[in-house]
Amino acid sequence: MVGDGRARVGCGLVPHLQLALRPDLYGRPVVVAAWRETVVCASSEAIEAGVRPGQSQRQAQQLCPDAELLGPDPAGAARLAELISSALYDLSPVVEVRTSGVAWIDLEGVVDRSLALREMRRRLRDATGAEPRLGLAAGPFSARVAATRARPGRLLTVERAAEFLAPLPISVLGLEPWQEERLELLGLRSLGEVARIGPRQLESQLGREGRLAALRARGLEPDRLQAWVPPRSTSVHRQFEPPLEEREALLFVGRALCDELAAELGLRGAGAKKVRVLLDAEEREALVRHPLSSGAELFGLVGSWLRAWQPAEPVGRIEIELPLLEPAGRRQLRLWVRGDGSGEEVKAALERLQERHGAEVALHPEPALAGSPIPTQRFRWDPVGATAEPPSAPLREGQPRVAAGAAVSRNLGDPGGRPRAGFAEHGRQGGVPPLFDCSPRLAKVATLNRTAAAVSRHADDLHGIKATRKR
Repeated sequence: MVGDGRARVGCGLVPHLQLALRPDLYGRPVVVAAWRETVVCASSEAIEAGVRPGQSQRQAQQLCPDAELLGPDPAGAARLAELISSALYDLSPVVEVRTSGVAWIDLEGVVDRSLALREMRRRLRDATGAEPRLGLAAGPFSARVAATRARPGRLLTVERAAEFLAPLPISVLGLEPWQEERLELLGLRSLGEVARIGPRQLESQLGREGRLAALRARGLEPDRLQAWVPPRSTSVHRQFEPPLEEREALLFVGRALCDELAAELGLRGAGAKKVRVLLDAEEREALVRHPLSSGAELFGLVGSWLRAWQPAEPVGRIEIELPLLEPAGRRQLRLWVRGDGSGEEVKAALERLQERHGAEVALHPEPALAGSPIPTQRFRWDPVGATAEPPSAPLREGQPRVAAGAAVSRNLGDPGGRPRAGFAEHGRQGGVPPLFDCSPRLAKVATLNRTAAAVSRHADDLHGIKATRKR
């Protein structure tokens, strides 16, 4: 039971999911009811005319003769609820979606709640084609009531649930008609009046629903969200009447089913590891190497089967099942597995990354100072595709090398004390720049020589001796 008053549950209201299956009829009176059965749901335009769920189909037609009558499709509504749950699942770990058009997400622990609610609005709109009403409160009941009071596309936040619910009529409790009549006989016409009655007293009048109604009216939120669990498989099917005989028609239906599955996988962020196709009683399946997530990838496999299939009789039913799902993403080339990608594919993929994120996103090593004791100096990292520098000319034979232990001047000149020729002079002579030996041992010797020379000059100055420069 939640009673701390923190607004942590978001609710989105959209039309009944059986109405959302036909977004082209938005704005018109629509009644969903089987022939000579009761009304399942109705659009707001039909409700304004007096149509209510539970009425007979004939009574609904009498109240709203211009209404469009649709047959119920509970399987389609359940499938749409699964799609919405998949779309909201990465916003919150606790998601509940009902076919009546109510979706909840638990924002407890979510860092950026405003971002999650904006994404909830966008994804509900994309899934149903209607602008949702949003509510944010301490629990599911208060959040749903807040959403019913919000304007389409807007959010209503409730900080103090008891104060918000007190003036509202008892009809928001969702009780049975006889239970509402009993409350009116008791003189309880608002939630504030119901809240003043003890839960046990109301339970004696209405049963268990009475106790829950009293707790809801007090803003104590006795309800818990039924967390949606992502399914490990999914499937779609089509029934043909009369059975199909043409292969092109079967391929057309197969492509449409693959696109439908791809849309669902995209919302779930999943990919198919195994694919199974059933034509009436015949069946084929395959375990793929990489998860398939796009319509083109799925139809590439399914279409090849349908083209090669030789059914014994006209096809009356086709079903495409994905019995094994796993998290998907953009396929990355497994560079260390033979046969998984050619060098051209790898190069093209790296070039696309560099165009989008800059040249430094893909680097390759090149040898630099191979003998350096510092590991970072042994190689340099150049952008992939960059023009390589021409290699330096080899050392000429007879080039004097620095002997181990030889004295070195301050500018690291030749061992004989003569300064090395500059780079420009070597260029004019057609030679190559000399190679300096910058090993740590030689650098240490140079430092010691400089220190000894400084000490000697200091001693000469103290004794009044002027050093003479050799010419």
